[in-house]
Amino acid sequence: MKIIDVTQYLEERFPLCLQEDFDNCGVQCGDVEQEITGALVCFEMSDKVIDEALEMGANLVISHHPLILRRGICKIEPKDRVGKIICKALAHNMVLYSMHTNIDSVAGGGNDAFAERLGLENTEVLVNSACALEGKHGLGRVGTLPAEMDAMDFLHYVKERMGLQTLRYYGDTSRPVRRVALCGGGGSSFIENALAAGADAYVTGDIKYHDFFRANRKMLIVDIGHYEGEYFIKEIIHKALKEKFSTFAASISKMDILEILYL
Repeated sequence: MKIIDVTQYLEERFPLCLQEDFDNCGVQCGDVEQEITGALVCFEMSDKVIDEALEMGANLVISHHPLILRRGICKIEPKDRVGKIICKALAHNMVLYSMHTNIDSVAGGGNDAFAERLGLENTEVLVNSACALEGKHGLGRVGTLPAEMDAMDFLHYVKERMGLQTLRYYGDTSRPVRRVALCGGGGSSFIENALAAGADAYVTGDIKYHDFFRANRKMLIVDIGHYEGEYFIKEIIHKALKEKFSTFAASISKMDILEILYL
């Protein structure tokens, strides 16, 4: 079996047309026509992840975050992080492949998994995809909790369901929460969309200081962090591989961990 057989299957399940304009999903580097020896799934490409793939004999590394975005890179040298990863991968005939906003947007992808973790019901797409595919595809989701919750109880609920050490929030905590919008990763661009969707709370990551004020306290804004709203996407990719292929080993990286520490 060739690597291209795997990547074509992934692109059928998670179409590349769903990626955002800034994004660069799909092959980052390498020859997909070679026979596959194994696949390693990670959240972020790193030197340690490449070494891990080498140790397990895998020549396909699949990440959530792309190594190279549309703005590209001017040169590839082993002196910087991205160049070192690419040089090492190519030296060992590896293919690096990424699934970013296409798996965020697709029905059954990252944002649906996020909504399931928060126990949301009757979910809808928050921002529809421009890709002309049938189905409920797009970034973010909005749905309802099984029952109305006190705002502070909701914040503790989010911490528990998402396994958080901490979170940031702003808004009127005297108002109850029932309708919830969310977006995995950095979703500050969709604050107004969440407000227009009638959300009592919007859960996302990467909220800057002034972004908290954009809802004018009409909606609780909850920042759980970028990684914390997406890390489980690795499991979606791994499950898709295991369901389809049995002729090669597919594993989730053990070296791919968040290195930000809390005090």
